[in-house]
Amino acid sequence: MNYQGDELLEMLAAEYVVGTLVGAARRRFERLCSVSVPASAARGRWEDRLAVLALQLAPIQPREQVWRGIQEIIAVQTRAPARARSGRRRWLPLAAAAALVGLAVWLGPRLLTTRPATQAVTVLGADTQHPQWRIERSADARRLMVLTFGAVSANAQQSFELWALPGDGKPPVSLGLLPRQGELARVLSEAQSMALLAAEKLAVSIEPPGGSPTGAPTGPVIMVGAVKTS
Repeated sequence: MNYQGDELLEMLAAEYVVGTLVGAARRRFERLCSVSVPASAARGRWEDRLAVLALQLAPIQPREQVWRGIQEIIAVQTRAPARARSGRRRWLPLAAAAALVGLAVWLGPRLLTTRPATQAVTVLGADTQHPQWRIERSADARRLMVLTFGAVSANAQQSFELWALPGDGKPPVSLGLLPRQGELARVLSEAQSMALLAAEKLAVSIEPPGGSPTGAPTGPVIMVGAVKTS
């Protein structure tokens, strides 16, 4: 399958995050995200969108009859013959697809207003075929977002520190430690924000646990990436 289309990646990412992408298709998409920057970015966008909405929802205590209904359904399914359960499972993908369509219709206007405004800064890796971190920032450069592609292999005595490299000869400014896996969002100080806005490149150095003790890179610089201008 050709995964290069933006619409296809968005659809797969949405289904993955909602939970309607299952089985082999879900595993294929997970493998794709481990090697594809656009696929991982699409998944991250949908996770951010739904996470923001979840935080806005007030908790609701279900009524007693709701719980009784759930228990009755579970009991019926437990007693049902295997052939009947198999028949119902064939309908699950269709029901899930219908649920996704309904969710998309309901979420559409809300996503436009709740999605955090971010822009890509750079992708850091050993080379273009082996990306390790995707760096994004908020529109005002006060928040830094980092997406990790797979797990970063390193011993416990090493940490990876991100640096903004200004183009005017000024010293590098630390933007904090990078995660070994998963995602990270960090609020930057005013000095870090200004350094990020002025940076022409970002770099990664290997430092002792907890980061550089001097405020400057002390270990080898292993990655450098140019900052995107738009």
